Amino acid sequence: MKRIADTGLLKAALDCDDDAHAWGAAELRAHAPFHTCEAVLDELAFLLGTGVPGLQLVVQGDLILDFDLGAEAQAVLGLLQKYQDRQMDLADACILRMTELEMRCKVWTVDRGDFRIYRRHGRQPVPCAFPPGQR
Repeated sequence: MKRIADTGLLKAALDCDDDAHAWGAAELRAHAPFHTCEAVLDELAFLLGTGVPGLQLVVQGDLILDFDLGAEAQAVLGLLQKYQDRQMDLADACILRMTELEMRCKVWTVDRGDFRIYRRHGRQPVPCAFPPGQR
């Protein structure tokens, strides 16, 4: 099964002040390596104020960057347009597209609100792991 990391998992794992820190750190340790995309790393760098921690995870092998946005631009654009009422960001669109490319996958995210709404291939729920007790 392909394990996919959304920004929320990584921020939680790396930021001791994050409400989901214990969950994120434990999940990262237990399930790495995770697959992700450059858009997630960019969003993470913005939230943390630096790109260093995200790239360190790549260098040490805990994150694998294996999504080609150039090759998937048309499909990602379609997802952004489909979910424009939810103001889907590029990272979420890339993550959702990654789930469409790999049937056996799961997304680790804190974004329950959006990932419970998103559908892969138009109608299939996205398999996700969320922090316990999160609404």
